[in-house]
Amino acid sequence: MTPPPRNPYLTVDVIVEIEGGIVLIERASPPLGWALPGGFVDYGEEPADAARREVREETGLDVELTDLLGAYGAPDRDPRQHNVSIVYVGRAHGAPVGGDDAARAGVFAPDAPPSLCFDHARVLADYRWLRATGERPPPPPGIVADVLRAAARDALEAAILRRPPRVATSEHAPWAVRPAATFVTLRTPDGELRGCIGEMTARSGLAASVRDNAVAAATRDPRFPPVEPQELRALSVAISVLTPTRRVASPEAVEVGRHGVLVTRAGHRGVFLPEVATDHGWDRETYLAMVCRKAGLPPDAWRDPATELAVFETVKISPG
Repeated sequence: MTPPPRNPYLTVDVIVEIEGGIVLIERASPPLGWALPGGFVDYGEEPADAARREVREETGLDVELTDLLGAYGAPDRDPRQHNVSIVYVGRAHGAPVGGDDAARAGVFAPDAPPSLCFDHARVLADYRWLRATGERPPPPPGIVADVLRAAARDALEAAILRRPPRVATSEHAPWAVRPAATFVTLRTPDGELRGCIGEMTARSGLAASVRDNAVAAATRDPRFPPVEPQELRALSVAISVLTPTRRVASPEAVEVGRHGVLVTRAGHRGVFLPEVATDHGWDRETYLAMVCRKAGLPPDAWRDPATELAVFETVKISPG
């Protein structure tokens, strides 16, 4: 007798964007830990309706679905059984409160979540890529990160050790040659800044931008002397891929932990990456005051309607 066919179960997960970050829930049943809000699609239910229902049940929030990130179906993504998840992106307002299968809910920066259940770390990496580039994710983020880290390291060694660059074939992949704006940050072993250079608008492909800015951070940051060969091995290299900037109508639109800020006025210009505010523990007003000071403007220049404020987001590739 032929056994009945076994099919995966259909589930939904939602990346809920909210003031200050994204919403995660701490699961009340195994597998325990933090996860995206979500759950099973009921028979006869539209997946989008299931997504809205699960968010409401687990967080108390009404979510407006704004995007479809993708489908995730690796057989081992859920230790209980084979589940295929449709992952949505949405926006909500208010304070999340855990309910139903969620012991509690919280708001976290997308690039600094707690340890996550299932494959939700990969899902969030894909989400950050979507936000940074406006495009669906390329190969698994680990592959992308490894290629870009290797490109930055090779460019640094070629420039500082004065040897020919060794460009990998993976740097010519379609995703790697699409125009992108990046920043590259160098730090010493004790975490001190050693150089940071980037651009706000794309001038070349992603991999080429990383190479150019890695060399610039090591050799042309006016705050520091050029990196010496003996320093090279110990330096950490972090890469930030930027979304296009967009002007905001008021300072209240700037979200600390999510937005980088570009301030412009009368020929003065200053920029901070999103992590600058969180690293220093600044609130919005301090963040805006400090970026104005960096631009050579009075600290309260952000209050003046003549000052242009623009925001952007980043996908941060940490040192490997």
